[in-house]
Amino acid sequence: MSDKQNIPISPGPTQTETLLGGKTDVAVCGSDGGFYNVFVRQLPIKSFPALLAVQDDELKMAELYCDKAAGWAETLSLESLEKVVTEGERLNQDFFSRWVQRRLNRQEKLMPGVTEKLVRAASASPNGSQKAASSAA
Repeated sequence: MSDKQNIPISPGPTQTETLLGGKTDVAVCGSDGGFYNVFVRQLPIKSFPALLAVQDDELKMAELYCDKAAGWAETLSLESLEKVVTEGERLNQDFFSRWVQRRLNRQEKLMPGVTEKLVRAASASPNGSQKAASSAA
């Protein structure tokens, strides 16, 4: 593992990022070699279902985090894509994880045993739990 992979992700936005509306400025490099800045944002809760749906697609995650059109993330260098996704996760993961847990708790109240079924289905699926969780809602 490289040192870069061992860098801990700090939970949630900083106080300054919160004052800026949950955004952080990230320098990225396009596939053409040009550098520019983009805002990576803390998503509004209404965007959480969309984030859940794209958990297996980092290109779409980056576009959602930066509020960019489909295809935009493909113009980034691999390092910049990783930087955007990492910053987006840092800004959103804490509250998003709690939202997912509340969602699962509500599903469990309505359909006792559904969480266990989702876990079993996810472990049998080559694409993981996100598709199984999305289809249960």
